[in-house]
Amino acid sequence: MHSAAPPTLRTPRLTLRPLTFDDCDAIAAGVGNYDVSRWLAVVPYPYSVNDARAFLDRVLQHKNPFWGICDATGLIGIISLDDELAYWLARSAWGKGYGFEAAHTVVSHWFSDARNEELRSGYFDGNDRSGALLRALGFQLVERIERFARSFNQNVVSNQMVLTRQRWEDRQGFTLYTPRLTLRPLQRDDATGLCSLAMPEVARNMTSIRVGLNVGEALKIIENGRFSGLPGFFLAIEKDGEYIGGLGFGGEPLNVAYMLHPDCWGQGLATEALSAFLPALYDRFPIDRIEADHFEDNPASGVVLRKLGFRQTGRGIGTSKARVEPQPIIKYAVTRETLKVPA
Repeated sequence: MHSAAPPTLRTPRLTLRPLTFDDCDAIAAGVGNYDVSRWLAVVPYPYSVNDARAFLDRVLQHKNPFWGICDATGLIGIISLDDELAYWLARSAWGKGYGFEAAHTVVSHWFSDARNEELRSGYFDGNDRSGALLRALGFQLVERIERFARSFNQNVVSNQMVLTRQRWEDRQGFTLYTPRLTLRPLQRDDATGLCSLAMPEVARNMTSIRVGLNVGEALKIIENGRFSGLPGFFLAIEKDGEYIGGLGFGGEPLNVAYMLHPDCWGQGLATEALSAFLPALYDRFPIDRIEADHFEDNPASGVVLRKLGFRQTGRGIGTSKARVEPQPIIKYAVTRETLKVPA
């Protein structure tokens, strides 16, 4: 029995809070969708409000570590650490990255207790989304067993996975090395270097950097872009110990952006940096597609993107703090399958 209800946890988009009996209807609606319940071992199908009430009676009585996953619309799922990491999301919440965002936060909470050395989880054969999410967190397969699934009313193959503290801690940083470059998390000491890039020829191709960026503004960008294990961060590009540019990943839809000091243009450094960054993103996050774009009058970026397997998906209008008016942009996307890393 647990001595206290789990604490409320927050992510950039979600609140993970203790469950209450007021959640009965939302739980029944979520698990009542067969697309959801088919992947859960212990829930029946069909799933009723009475089933939800019985579940909550057990959870709340014993104060088990279950959290309601809530976005701006209310409860959209549940995540737990009751013997193992487990979660479900309502069908309407799929495809938004909520599962990884919630799971990363709960796993971080688990390992914040120095007594916890490993965490178990698993997924049924066919549930490729959950498999990708667990692998992105660092879980590794240890065995395949048969497990009874109430929704199927039969045994199914379950992939049992383990995440060790050492592997979790090893994946909390984000530093990459290439033959000429180091890609690393931004530091406060990078503020001056970031300001040095706020010149017209660089800033006009970026969305949120104005010409003449000051140190205070640079520090705010650095603080907001810190790597915390989730999309929405920036890395510094360093060459011979000097800050020469940056990479960013985040937004909705998820996209990548980069910038380099003009003195470093035409040397293949952007391609070199992205050749390390993009595979690392596919390793760290359960994603299948990354987008990018460039202003129409910046064709050199298009050359770099196409070399890496990005394919044009359309056109649009983009803005920049360094441009007076919105300007045409060209949009691209790359998938795991189309990504090309030059030899």
